[in-house]
Amino acid sequence: MSKLIPYRQWIQLFFGFITVTAIFTFNISLWLIFGLASVLGVIMGKTFCKWMCPMGFIMERMTKGMSADQSAQHMYNYYKVGCPISWAQGFFNKYSLFKIQTAKNSCTSCGLCDKTCYITKMDKNYSFYKAQKSTPSEAFNCSKCLKCVEVCPTNSIEIKSSFGSH
Repeated sequence: MSKLIPYRQWIQLFFGFITVTAIFTFNISLWLIFGLASVLGVIMGKTFCKWMCPMGFIMERMTKGMSADQSAQHMYNYYKVGCPISWAQGFFNKYSLFKIQTAKNSCTSCGLCDKTCYITKMDKNYSFYKAQKSTPSEAFNCSKCLKCVEVCPTNSIEIKSSFGSH
């Protein structure tokens, strides 16, 4: 999955287009989209917003010209409030089968992950590498953008199966 990170916005545009087409051209029920997204939430956590949602794509375009702090604040609020799909998937972040995990034995505590993550910027109770903090990837508003994975110089942060670790 980490090889897809550089293409995330193109993937989001593609699936966003498919979602809008399914709803408006083929009259696919929003309940079906909600149901499928909820199942995806159980598996991957909150991935719809940053990887498939047409509104998430538009939101990212709208915040493009803002400062990093302003953009982070807007994204934090949007992915916290969002929509019913966001709510369902956000609930499943803590319980999903695949999670973003930090390998403490190879982490150098450089802090690049926390500097990149909009959750750790807005809420100092979260950190990928500080043991006394909560993991941001399990936060309700983590949208699995995977910027933390992308910036880690030691590849200590990755998506792993959490089967049996609940």
